[in-house]
Amino acid sequence: MAGPDRLTEAIELHQQGALGEAAQLYQEVLDADPENADAWHLLGVAAHQQGKNDLALSLITNAIGLNGEVADFHNNLGQVNRALGEDETADKNYRRALEINPAHVKALNNLAGLLRTTGQFSAAVDYARRAVQAGPEDPETHNNLGNALKDVTWLEDAVQSYRRAIALRPDYALAHWNLSLALLSLGQYEEGFQEMRWRWRWAGFPARAREFAQPHMEDEAELTGKTVLLHAEQGLGDTIHFIRYAALLRQNNMRVVFECPGALMALLEGTDLVDELVCAGDALPEFDAHAALLDLPALLQNQTSPLPAEMPYLAVPTPTADKWRDIVNEQPGYKVGLNWSGNPKSPVEKFRALPPDELNTLAELQGVTWFSLQKAENQADVPALPTGFPIIDTGPEALVETAGLIQTLDLVITSDTAIAHLAGALGKPVWVLLHHAPDWRWQSEGRDSSWYPTARLFRQSQPGQWVEVFSDVSAALKKTL
Repeated sequence: MAGPDRLTEAIELHQQGALGEAAQLYQEVLDADPENADAWHLLGVAAHQQGKNDLALSLITNAIGLNGEVADFHNNLGQVNRALGEDETADKNYRRALEINPAHVKALNNLAGLLRTTGQFSAAVDYARRAVQAGPEDPETHNNLGNALKDVTWLEDAVQSYRRAIALRPDYALAHWNLSLALLSLGQYEEGFQEMRWRWRWAGFPARAREFAQPHMEDEAELTGKTVLLHAEQGLGDTIHFIRYAALLRQNNMRVVFECPGALMALLEGTDLVDELVCAGDALPEFDAHAALLDLPALLQNQTSPLPAEMPYLAVPTPTADKWRDIVNEQPGYKVGLNWSGNPKSPVEKFRALPPDELNTLAELQGVTWFSLQKAENQADVPALPTGFPIIDTGPEALVETAGLIQTLDLVITSDTAIAHLAGALGKPVWVLLHHAPDWRWQSEGRDSSWYPTARLFRQSQPGQWVEVFSDVSAALKKTL
């Protein structure tokens, strides 16, 4: 059997997720009819879905060569381009799809998403709005519009878009997750933390829900006097930020065991936040219930304050603190730690990292001794400071050593990285330099942080505009000296 029937069968298999079988049938169609553009296109889509993007590029290009007036072809070729890191070509293909069909919902959504990643935030909002107009009953259009609105800090509008997406698809986990981030950015902690729990139902979330024979904390009726296992789920910054909630469990007469990332073991051993630390990967002791660390605000319904532990809630071991005090005190002047770059794999790092050239305004200040707080797994990934920047490189020290250094400094200046959380949790003065649409925990306005009383926030007034930020930091530092 060949022709339309065979193609229909292939499409049905494709829609069922049987990509290999579908691809085989598409090939059979092409063997019988080499000029079937639809078969070339769909075979390319299947290849893309299997991660074979070079092959997909060739196949969909063949389809366009046979029929260049199909919007789906160009839109899907754009998706392949993005997977291959060819953003400029993707942009052209999305726009070509829209030339053919100005109301092509997927192309509008995809172009809006691409524009967000390249920092063209206002244009992204425009195309996301067009997608909603073209597909008002499509929940993805409303979710994507919410993302674009959040990028320009129109948070109330973003919340409404996410709520519309959820109204259309109540189990839309990604929209719930995005809603949580917008609500938390607005300081609406109660609902925000409850919505955050939807992250476990989103297939794209980078962590997976832990499964144990023991019940989840909320499923255990009475936990007084019982042992609760807490486990980290995301980065070190998140762990430092949320470990404070363990104190509430202990206040409620629970015994707390924390499965701790190895990098934090030495630092947390000196606290009284938990009863027992277990290094991640080691055998776990007996426990009665468990919870992910970032679920605690929702489980505990802590609505009155985001500060459930006394500040500071981290402390540096005395020998480490003494060592760094001796090292730092050898240097003259006002002693400032500097961190200008975080995880290079983060999709927002290009927006939140501090441009090294702008740091020259700080290097010109007299009476400051600078200490590098950069702690990358691969130092080659860290953008280099301008030649001649007077900074002391402390090397790839363990995190507890970095904490010891921070404890001894007069001030920490950092981009939005784990260093900001570490300094804040240690109760050290920390200036956090933020891009226009920062992470939810810094909210969208204000100089102070509700999480870290010793933090001072310096914000971009416009996307990508760091000059004003560094001018403000330089002026503030001059007043401090």
